[in-house]
Amino acid sequence: MHGWTVGVDFGGTNIKVGLVTGTGRVEGDAMLLTREHATPTRFLNGLHDTIERLGKRLGRRIALRGVGVGAPGLIDGERGVIYRLVNVPGGWRGVPLQRLLEQRFRSPCAVDNDVNAVALGEWRFGAGRGTRHSVYITLGTGVGGGLVVNGQLVRGAIGSAGEVGHMKIALTGPRCGCGSRGCLEAFIGTAAILRLARGAMRRGSRILRRLATEHHGRLTPELISEAARRGDRAALRTWHEVGSYLGLGLASVINLLNPERIVIGGGVSKAWPYFASRLTATIRTHAFEDPLAACRILPATLGERGGIVGAAILVWERAK
Repeated sequence: MHGWTVGVDFGGTNIKVGLVTGTGRVEGDAMLLTREHATPTRFLNGLHDTIERLGKRLGRRIALRGVGVGAPGLIDGERGVIYRLVNVPGGWRGVPLQRLLEQRFRSPCAVDNDVNAVALGEWRFGAGRGTRHSVYITLGTGVGGGLVVNGQLVRGAIGSAGEVGHMKIALTGPRCGCGSRGCLEAFIGTAAILRLARGAMRRGSRILRRLATEHHGRLTPELISEAARRGDRAALRTWHEVGSYLGLGLASVINLLNPERIVIGGGVSKAWPYFASRLTATIRTHAFEDPLAACRILPATLGERGGIVGAAILVWERAK
């Protein structure tokens, strides 16, 4: 027999499942379609079958050390109750998933917000390793955050701590998905990046315009990065603006929390080479000198497995 912790990264499109060792290595993984496992019952059944398949694939009987789940939405991480999931149908309101998992698998289980899980993963095994105070920022469709302070995940009164994307960096501006204006997410979420790029294209761009035409007019952050790599001014201008806006937000994070490390992940973080210099320059202008000197800002290192690894750590943290 061999002991693993199962880490589950529950996304709006896919559910990633992995067997995680005590050193943070993922030895076996699988993927489920969220739409086919979008109710609590279907999810539990699918997870059970997947764990059995992973054991057979590895040729070993799995002795579970626990099951951890990171999911998008408002979650009480202390009790493992899902109040509401984002972009996932199926009646996920007030679901005591931790209790249901423990009843099904007869082992310690934990449930928390997916960004909190990745924050733990990067803190323990990734770019935040070796620190006591670390902030994780995810850049994508939305902008999220997770906080580790004095070696402990900070959840807040109702589990919503770390909503960096909804810090205000302006009194006005484009409307955010939350309904407000002036949020950081409204300036650097994917929709905002595409809006910035289209505006830059109108002021002159050959490479980016050609790439968009080749993809039937569909613009993506990946295409903007490719255009920037080829030296397109509109694309570079777009990423510079993203770096400036993100820098304003992170300067406030540094002044407020005094972290040792800020780790930047998510799909948009792949454009790091094109916005990092402007990000750093903006932070230097707006952050206090001493806490800035104590802080390093780095791209995430765990990649696609960060959510799986972090979900496993949720279980280990509960066992302390």
